[in-house]
Amino acid sequence: MRHRQGVARGGQEQLKRLAIGSPVELKVEAPVNPSEDPQKVIDAIETIIESCSPEFRYGSRVIGRAAGIEPLSVLYEQVRSRSTMGVLRRMLLDNRAGDSTWFLLNKQAATAGIAVIIDEEQESPLGPIRVTISCEELDTLIDWLVPET
Repeated sequence: MRHRQGVARGGQEQLKRLAIGSPVELKVEAPVNPSEDPQKVIDAIETIIESCSPEFRYGSRVIGRAAGIEPLSVLYEQVRSRSTMGVLRRMLLDNRAGDSTWFLLNKQAATAGIAVIIDEEQESPLGPIRVTISCEELDTLIDWLVPET
């Protein structure tokens, strides 16, 4: 597990248990521009999505996979600390297709260990990090990650 920079632990909400029986699968993708170091993109993803093991592939993309809710722990903590739960909830519901959904993160912010949810790909000048979540009990997972307020 990598060291996370800039993530304060004191006073933040603990990762709540999630009572579901179906597996949770994550796919994380990000473009790598010619001006970027692929390792920095990999490090940014590993900082926000734990246990992901992303790899540089196809000459221009970083792709990683993870399973379970633990890889979402940084996101779980940070959306609460910065009051962005409503934005993430809307994105997860709007982008839902069957048993999967997705959201975008700002790649530059992720390199600093900060999960910034964005609405449009253009909001991340070097390209976004796209996180796709698949789970048969997606409603329960969304309610756990970003409860309705």
